[in-house]
Amino acid sequence: MPEPRYAPDISLPPYSYVSGHELPHPVNDPQGHLYDQANQAHELPITPSQLAALPSDPVSRRRALAALIADNSQWLYALDLFNSGFYWESHEAWEAFWHAFGRTTPEAQFVQGLIHLAAACVKVREGKPTGVSRHTKRARELLGDPETMNPGGTLNLAPESLAAVVAELETYTPACWHTSQTPVVRVLAGNLQLAG
Repeated sequence: MPEPRYAPDISLPPYSYVSGHELPHPVNDPQGHLYDQANQAHELPITPSQLAALPSDPVSRRRALAALIADNSQWLYALDLFNSGFYWESHEAWEAFWHAFGRTTPEAQFVQGLIHLAAACVKVREGKPTGVSRHTKRARELLGDPETMNPGGTLNLAPESLAAVVAELETYTPACWHTSQTPVVRVLAGNLQLAG
């Protein structure tokens, strides 16, 4: 039974991109499922004025930002993509937030950690153990210790679900990798979940 979706009104792509497989690159190939969208102007998931209105205190800022994105359809869709095995696509969706958050802010670094989790999952599907290990290690560095954070510190993700996904990636061995050529393969048992 599939997991419940956070943004069920937005359709999932027809396939998840994995380099070296037969499916077209989503953005660069005219047959790609994001090709038409790649050349269109994209609305930022969070506007500069919304970010400017956030409190300056780091703890309050993170809580306010978590509340701001709690019902953001693009944020929720990125979670759906990741949880459904669309790792390359979730990586791309989170990149929009990374850019919107300023790329070097603590919030942007947290999102960069999520991007590395997605990249590690892509490397699982590609069968590249060094890449899985490298991206998982970097994700842990950027995410910190989710188990000691409150949900505001994890941008409204349940800390235990985040810790479980990181731990699962850290324990992958080549014997349990699945590099199927099928359109979508979930490589993780766990999901990222919203807090509360």
